[in-house]
Amino acid sequence: MPDSPTERLARPTPPRVVLRALDVVKGLVLGAVVSIGLASHVQAEPAAPPPAATPVDTQLARLMTDHRCSTTGFADGSIPAASLIRTPAGELRVVSFARGWAAHEGVSPGELVAVCLGSRGELR
Repeated sequence: MPDSPTERLARPTPPRVVLRALDVVKGLVLGAVVSIGLASHVQAEPAAPPPAATPVDTQLARLMTDHRCSTTGFADGSIPAASLIRTPAGELRVVSFARGWAAHEGVSPGELVAVCLGSRGELR
């Protein structure tokens, strides 16, 4: 049998703090359910294959390693012996430091890509 209006008034109501806490718990549970649903959706999609390295990227990495190049200079104060430039035709070339700096200043064609200490073979 349903509660009479008098019985409903006589029943103690929970404090606002308890009601607020219940709202917070409901929100957390709903958020967790949504997060789990999104996570399972994201995991179900296959990962895209990594992009294949272009020949220019491979060549750049090889030249940077072989000639001990840096795009930011050398923290230990080492003086560059060479430069890596990209010609107007898009080719990568190892040139003298002076030639690379001239490209950097716009005096010579090309774009300065990195400064280099020189190849490891030059140390022998």
